[in-house]
Amino acid sequence: MGLFDSSSLPFDWFILALRLAFIALIYIFLYQVARVSIRELVAMGSASRDDTASGMPGPTAALEVVDPAESSLDAGSRLPLDHYTTVGRREDNTIVIDDAFISGTHAQLTYDHGNWWLQDLGSTNGTALNGAPVRSKVQVRQDDIVQFGRVALRADLT
Repeated sequence: MGLFDSSSLPFDWFILALRLAFIALIYIFLYQVARVSIRELVAMGSASRDDTASGMPGPTAALEVVDPAESSLDAGSRLPLDHYTTVGRREDNTIVIDDAFISGTHAQLTYDHGNWWLQDLGSTNGTALNGAPVRSKVQVRQDDIVQFGRVALRADLT
């Protein structure tokens, strides 16, 4: 018997073909993963540019403290807003105000279709917009005064 046995030669070629096919499948899989990833990154980038162009709020949208009442907030300090902001006394809120007249989760501010909206979340001492009690979802505009309990804040939405 020599180095190559002629009876196993077709089997060796078959195994080699299977190995090459397996390697080709791995490369095809990696190509597809890269293609989908690039497509998703491009889509996310264009969505981000669309949000910026359509007036999505940047990091400057905030509530400015006008009257801190008995909270630890300082008059004139700015509290930045997220697209979905909750306000209350509990630590899991976006904006935490430690005042006895503020509920655990007092109210929420949301940014939707280019506008800011305020909604009271069933707080004990209520939420007011420009002195009027908030009983349903209401739109907040630049320089509106939002009051949570006794704490008054000015909307700076630029």
